[in-house]
Amino acid sequence: MHELPKHYDHAAAQTRCQTLWDTNRYWHADPNQPGDVFSVVIPPPNVTGALHLGHALNNTLQDILVRTKRMQGFLTLWMPGTDHAGIATQAVVERRLLEEEGVSRHDLGRSKLVERIWNWKEQYEKRILSQLRDIGASCDWDRTRFTLDDQCGRAVRETFFRLFEKGLVRRGKRLVNWDTFLQTAVSDDEVFHEEVKGYFWHIRYTVIDPQPGEPIDITVATTRPETLLGDTAVAVHPNPAEALQSLLGELRGKLSQAPEKEKAEIEQTIDSLQSRCKSVLPGLEKLADMAADGRHVRVPLLDRSIPLVTDEWAKPDMGSGCVKITPAHDPNDYEVGIRQQLRMINILNPDGTLNQAAGQYEGLPMKKARTRVVADLEAAGLLLQVVDRVIEPDHTDRSKTP
Repeated sequence: MHELPKHYDHAAAQTRCQTLWDTNRYWHADPNQPGDVFSVVIPPPNVTGALHLGHALNNTLQDILVRTKRMQGFLTLWMPGTDHAGIATQAVVERRLLEEEGVSRHDLGRSKLVERIWNWKEQYEKRILSQLRDIGASCDWDRTRFTLDDQCGRAVRETFFRLFEKGLVRRGKRLVNWDTFLQTAVSDDEVFHEEVKGYFWHIRYTVIDPQPGEPIDITVATTRPETLLGDTAVAVHPNPAEALQSLLGELRGKLSQAPEKEKAEIEQTIDSLQSRCKSVLPGLEKLADMAADGRHVRVPLLDRSIPLVTDEWAKPDMGSGCVKITPAHDPNDYEVGIRQQLRMINILNPDGTLNQAAGQYEGLPMKKARTRVVADLEAAGLLLQVVDRVIEPDHTDRSKTP
């Protein structure tokens, strides 16, 4: 008779169970056997580091489900694997290199950096899979995958080929989030907004060949004056009167149902809009007519003519009612550019300096270019006003670069 120990030896029990499971291949799925199938592909952990408590919870819940289906007689497959994590793993390796060896990826060179990243992958993939085994995950370990192995790569290429063949995907130019420090594109999920002190620069755009009774210039406000170097249009709402009346109608309806404490603020907004109908609206209607006639304005500091266009992205209730359109450097402007079939002028190099399209500002880092552009606008009498404003520029999660 086997005598139970006074104290539970979890390490011995774990080894005994894992040996039993592995020897008998209890978790191996045979696709040739008849029966109902139940399969789960593990959400592959990133090889950026070891697993944490959240992974333990997540995989325990999966294991409960998989084991339940297995006991119910299903042909069950739980496929394990790890994910390369792309830029996230590169960032971790680069940070470790800088902290421990004082070298950057530029010092190391591409081939050596790739070698270090693969070494990191081998080290942490082994650790991750060991951790999954240690919590008793009933995965089919013979089918372990890595998202950059040959099988996964072939599956991805085949999937995109099929999607392309069916006309469901296409390749084309599109705005992306670009990290100037890491020199790579990053996903929307890896971008966060952070409040910082900024400014609204009010800039004068000169109308080309104004006719009698027409405005000779247009005021546009922006938080990024250097981007005017990539402007390809100025937009005004196609029907500003209708847009303002629609807003007033919405506000009056809201006022009739608002609590007493909110009415004063709504009434103030209504008064402001009614005032704009008298002071700003006539000019906006004139500009909308000019846009319909195909009129143009001149980009400040540059000898470049750009069209005045009508688009509902311009809000007659905000600012001057006109907006500069820079399709290559703003997602909303990009959509306007597509609708209006505008040129897309990229003014940035991959490292964040200005390129040849920026003319005399070529080679300047973005912040220095902004300072120079603002100074030149002021010297030319084109800077009308500067207003303090809290802004929320995008930052990349990996390098914290704005």
